[in-house]
Amino acid sequence: MAYVDKTKIHQGPGSLWLGVAVPATGARLTIDVNGNPTALALAAPAAPALSSVAGGSLAAATYYVKATYVNILGETTPSAESSLAVAANNLPQVATPPVVAGATGWNVYIATAAGQETLQNAAPLALGQAFVLPATGLVAGLAAVPAANSAGPVFAGAVSGATTVLMSPKIETIAADQVTAPIDARLTAEEESIEADIMETDYARFRAYVANGVYATGNDTTLPAGFQTYEEISFGGLLQIPQLSVAVISPRQEAPGKFIVSQLYNAYQAQALSVPFSKEKPSTVKVKFVALALPSRVAGDQVGKIYRQP
Repeated sequence: MAYVDKTKIHQGPGSLWLGVAVPATGARLTIDVNGNPTALALAAPAAPALSSVAGGSLAAATYYVKATYVNILGETTPSAESSLAVAANNLPQVATPPVVAGATGWNVYIATAAGQETLQNAAPLALGQAFVLPATGLVAGLAAVPAANSAGPVFAGAVSGATTVLMSPKIETIAADQVTAPIDARLTAEEESIEADIMETDYARFRAYVANGVYATGNDTTLPAGFQTYEEISFGGLLQIPQLSVAVISPRQEAPGKFIVSQLYNAYQAQALSVPFSKEKPSTVKVKFVALALPSRVAGDQVGKIYRQP
């Protein structure tokens, strides 16, 4: 006699995570007993390779250098330290770390004493671009190396209502003149996406949602005293579309401690940003992440994965 298997009914609420690690082919996104991703999306780069180039009029010195990767969410912890004795009238040069999936740039930290490195580039450097210390020397007063990895995974908020995972293959048939029915069918296109309403409106994480926006914080003295700090998103202009791996992790209602995980390996946010404001209910943000393929992975595992713990 047929019956309903309640262990195969999934009803739990979900949580959205940004910048999750992309598992190796055949593996799954690793989570802990609470459903939190455990692997870093970006690890620190290796100790940087150093050299020197002629230029400037600085005295001879030994330079100590660390590097980090950055992405649209934040920055990794620093690499191991490298050092190099540089002769007078020469400048230290720091080789770029290797290009890795998920990294959008890198930062360089330099000092003339071990363990005292501070940031030396005003904006993240492009991967593939080496850094040469300016002839004016080290820039003082900038940030120290980060103590924690903020490049992901990042909790982006609880999901309100249903989460929709769409898998839409486009299959076209092939016909032969002598046969009335198609003789073959081929997959010619596909689209995978995750749609959800996020209950938490964290402006710092909107940078992963808004393709034409820039997030910033600051202090505006024209605002009322005591309320002059702000965070903002400004819009407009040609900007690189943020791409990152996303996952919705939802608890199994009939199986406490077990989860269902929906992951897109590389995706962009395609939903128009709409934030309703009302006193009756909290503001939510509707997001739709559309997947991009990673051709370097094997066929059948280039876009994403859904798995559950039965």
